[in-house]
Amino acid sequence: MAAGVSVAVIAGTSSIVMAKPIYNDEASSSGASKVSFPSADLCVEDNIFHAAMQLTRQSTYTSPSYPSLTCSLTLQLPIYPQPDPKVEIVPVQTELERQVGSARRTLSHLTTDTRHSVRSLVDRWINIERSIEGEVKSLVPPTEPLTPGLLYVGVATLAGSIFTRYRAFPIRLLTPPLALVVSLNYFNPNLASNLGDYYTQVEQKYVPALTEQRRSWQNQGKKVLDSTTKNIHELKDKTEKGVREGLNTVEQQTGLKVGDVVAKKEEAKIAIKDQMKAV
Repeated sequence: MAAGVSVAVIAGTSSIVMAKPIYNDEASSSGASKVSFPSADLCVEDNIFHAAMQLTRQSTYTSPSYPSLTCSLTLQLPIYPQPDPKVEIVPVQTELERQVGSARRTLSHLTTDTRHSVRSLVDRWINIERSIEGEVKSLVPPTEPLTPGLLYVGVATLAGSIFTRYRAFPIRLLTPPLALVVSLNYFNPNLASNLGDYYTQVEQKYVPALTEQRRSWQNQGKKVLDSTTKNIHELKDKTEKGVREGLNTVEQQTGLKVGDVVAKKEEAKIAIKDQMKAV
């Protein structure tokens, strides 16, 4: 059976070989000399032929050995230089390098965030200082000296605290601030007015309910003070009127010029007050 297959393969191969010429058709048509060289189809057919011969040798009978034909195709090199292949460098990192890089990036982000936080805090503090400086400059009156007046205010406040240290607790608590307010309004009235306006603005901005309550207390206190002042002036006028009537009675009964002495005394008091205001 193998011998029959081999014979059939050899017969087919020989028919293919006989059908394919082994010379260059283009060269014969152009008139050039015919040069025989093996083609790719011929090489394939040679391989098929040799395979059939091997099958024939492995059959039950022996056949004469056929010379082996070798076929080699030579590749033609290009006449122009080919571009160099692209070299791509792939970075390779170890686990230690990855861990160190991650720690370094984390530390860098943390340092940057801390720097930004500190810088924003410093800028905010500088803005607060500038706002406080502007408020202080707006409160200080340019036409009123501060050096002697503030010293007198401090002395009066300290004196109020010292004089009431053995008194009851409400008196010790209320006397120093009361002395501060009174002395500040007396020695530095413009500064006291500016401080009062600033306190009113802050109170209206943050605690409006307290502002209304304070105004009601101020109105009541002002009414009480006005009534007390009015009563004192009325009492003073009544006292002066009674004194004058008494002096007139004494002058009428004794003939002494007591009224002139009292008038000169009042004039001396007024002159002393004028001198003190001028100083």
